Amino acid sequence: MFKIILLSFVLIAIPFDSFAQTRCRTDSLQNTTCRDNNGNTVRGRTDSLGNTTWRDDQGNTVRSRTDSLGNTTYRDNRGNTIRSRTDSLGNTTYRDSDGNTMRSRTDSLGNTTYRDNHGNTVMCRKDALGNTTCR
Repeated sequence: MFKIILLSFVLIAIPFDSFAQTRCRTDSLQNTTCRDNNGNTVRGRTDSLGNTTWRDDQGNTVRSRTDSLGNTTYRDNRGNTIRSRTDSLGNTTYRDSDGNTMRSRTDSLGNTTYRDNHGNTVMCRKDALGNTTCR
């Protein structure tokens, strides 16, 4: 199954169907914690150079790095890679090393819709407290 990583948005390589039931929160130190409805937790932290590391409860790790052109590469501890690119309209395309694709678009209200190449769709909304909920 195609796995995704959400940027500041939020998540670490998790199955698309699980993604639809995940809530995230960012604290005042910019550490993000995401929890799904099964109690699985992922924590993310960004260093001073803008590199982000995500860790889940089982010790899996994903690191991301963004180049000077705004392209981001995500690598997990198993060698899987996902690359993302955002166009001038703010639409982002993610591609994994197997050729799977996901596209995201954020509307004027800040709601983000994710659609993969299999037709699965998830919508994420951020509330006034900074909590993100995806359905």
